[in-house]
Amino acid sequence: MNLSVLGATGNVGSRLTAQALTAGHHITALVRNPGTLPAALPNTEGLSVVQVAVEDRAALLESLRGADVAVVSITGKMSERSFMQDRLPGILEACREAGVGRVLLVSVFGAGDTAAKASPLARLVYSTVLRGFLADKAAADLLLIDSGLPFTIAYPVNLKDAAALPTQLALPLERVAGVPGMPTLPLDNAAAALLGLAEDPDLTGRRVLITGETGVRTA
Repeated sequence: MNLSVLGATGNVGSRLTAQALTAGHHITALVRNPGTLPAALPNTEGLSVVQVAVEDRAALLESLRGADVAVVSITGKMSERSFMQDRLPGILEACREAGVGRVLLVSVFGAGDTAAKASPLARLVYSTVLRGFLADKAAADLLLIDSGLPFTIAYPVNLKDAAALPTQLALPLERVAGVPGMPTLPLDNAAAALLGLAEDPDLTGRRVLITGETGVRTA
């Protein structure tokens, strides 16, 4: 499978890139600064690195051609209120013109209507400290849904740099009754779940929670 990863130098994108390469996929890493790619990435011919700014629509379009799935794993600072809304429309138009098979957007649990499935404590945090950040994420989710492009949206819980757990859970939102407490998940597990979403075309048009096996109540 040909994967294009926007945000391949980030905490999630770099791990997804490494795991996808190990699984034998071809990865086009779209990066603003190639020098920030992790040195530990597998040394394989399956990796193509393209220096491109997401704001450069023409260059982005050429870089996305041939992608089965474009993974959008970019995020701004917590203080930014329109990072995704400013950048995602151009990315989506480039995906459309390039004929990308599907867009996999990495959102965050707590954005938009997902907050209704959170615990009371988590909802308090989402509606105060993270309000602006999550509003931007929610708006970006809707931009993708309304674009008409084939999509999957992932909603990972709070991620942390820690040793990987044996397993993780990716569950379509309609099967989620609630997410107790404020669960966390190691970054490597989140990347593994995202790779699974990219590999599964049956998840086209679905919105999926990513969490640990004990971090959810099912419907």
